[in-house]
Amino acid sequence: MESPTKRQVDGGGPQVGRATERTRAAVERARDQVPAGEAVRGAHVAAVATRAPKPGRFRRPRVLRGEWRTLFSWCLTPLNVYLVLSTLTLVPDPSGGRKRPGGKPFSGGWDSLAGQLARALHPRSRNGVDTVMQVTDRRLQLVYVSHAGSFRGTPRRVEAGWSMDVRHVNWIRDRSDDVGGCHEIGFSDGSWCSVQFQGQGWHKMSDAFPYRLSHLDPHPYGG
Repeated sequence: MESPTKRQVDGGGPQVGRATERTRAAVERARDQVPAGEAVRGAHVAAVATRAPKPGRFRRPRVLRGEWRTLFSWCLTPLNVYLVLSTLTLVPDPSGGRKRPGGKPFSGGWDSLAGQLARALHPRSRNGVDTVMQVTDRRLQLVYVSHAGSFRGTPRRVEAGWSMDVRHVNWIRDRSDDVGGCHEIGFSDGSWCSVQFQGQGWHKMSDAFPYRLSHLDPHPYGG
């Protein structure tokens, strides 16, 4: 029997095919933002893991500021508002009103290295973006590729965002035993953040990092 994780990552269908094509195009589009003289070890579309905490609106970076909102984006606005209101009013709070503990998988404040990455993976934009994580021989950086244009075939706007010296990345730990594409990334200040590499080909992304662990290895920071 095929495992749920494999089905989630490698499932077929036209929607999956279109999503995979878009993420591949985003990775290629983001290559223009690699600093001159640096070699790319790996690049993939990434997001913060679902169970991780979400930063407040003003902690999230505003990206692609000069971009105009498309008609498609305007049409989605009522749906987005409805989804937010439904989450607030229709879904019961499983904590019974009690304050829930800080989100895992995430450790460190918003100003820690892991917190900076988590904030940068929650960008604010007018039309939505694919966030591409790039690992070069010198840095770990994020590049934002606009959704606008992906359905019309026109060039998508792109912008380099948060980056840091790759020497501050201590390890990456594969957690695809939990969810396909999920990895924990640990930093030199003792913080760590769980990210989700989206779409096919995520297996190769961990090879770009300097020190790799499997889910069978103990968590270096005791998380």
